[in-house]
Amino acid sequence: MLRLRSAESPFEDAAVAGQAARLLALAEAVGLWQPHALVERLNRAVFAEALEAVAGAGVARHAPFDWESYAAKTPEDFVAWIREVRGDIADSPVPDRELPKLDALFGTDRLAALTGVASSSLRRYLGHDRDVSDQVAGRAHLVARIVGDLAGSYNEQGIRRWFERPRSQLDQRTPKDILCGKWDPESPEASRVAALAAERAG
Repeated sequence: MLRLRSAESPFEDAAVAGQAARLLALAEAVGLWQPHALVERLNRAVFAEALEAVAGAGVARHAPFDWESYAAKTPEDFVAWIREVRGDIADSPVPDRELPKLDALFGTDRLAALTGVASSSLRRYLGHDRDVSDQVAGRAHLVARIVGDLAGSYNEQGIRRWFERPRSQLDQRTPKDILCGKWDPESPEASRVAALAAERAG
């Protein structure tokens, strides 16, 4: 739902606009914010709506921003603040929101493989018939973060294909080769996949 093509005040600065777009993509990818319609223009209303949704979910409670105080800040200060909010989201798995979003993107069988569980177990998680383990929540959260970083460069089909293409940075393996089985989201290999996706976001 994000296809940003232009920006209004206070997002004229390229660095501010870039970081704001990354925050919006991440908030959508992890299921904390759902735009009501296709978003093509980055403006105060869209950004405020996303921040309120993030804070309302109990993540980054300091996210609602005092727009009047922004006028006294430099673009560098605003960029630093946006990165702080993004960091809060990146550190806060929300599996009840992330798994349905990822299931809609990948399909149950493919998502089950990426999160290291059986398809039947994933269906129970999606149906709230079983609590999501910390390990599965961590894997789903990293996949959601990767999707958020890819969203600015790829459509949904492109995101799915990204996970299936061999990468020289991964020793000619595909991201899904690494993100399979009981993988650890904090492992160096998983971090390499995440960093590769982050390069696309700039």
